Amino acid sequence: MSDFTDDTFGRYLDQQPGMREALHTDPVQHAQAELMRQMLDGAERAMTDEGVPEKARRRVVNRIVWGEPEGLIDVHAQRREAQERAAATWSPTVDEYRLSSRPGAVSGGQ
Repeated sequence: MSDFTDDTFGRYLDQQPGMREALHTDPVQHAQAELMRQMLDGAERAMTDEGVPEKARRRVVNRIVWGEPEGLIDVHAQRREAQERAAATWSPTVDEYRLSSRPGAVSGGQ
């Protein structure tokens, strides 16, 4: 198994609380994880034998494990980054300026 696939499988196991311990104590969990590991290894070897490019192999492995070709995506981190980018590029619009500069207007949106 390639380092990428091994790392992806490890992250998959780590996403499930208690899974690492269960692999040693629960024969059903161990069997299921081993079956998935064998499937990933077989799929990766087949793609390598067929000459599938590395980038495509990674996307296929991600799709098998995570259901998405880009892999596990932290949606909350993406939203935070989008908010930070928006805050960094924010500038008041003409209407916001007019509202804040009216006599008796309360500044700071209060």
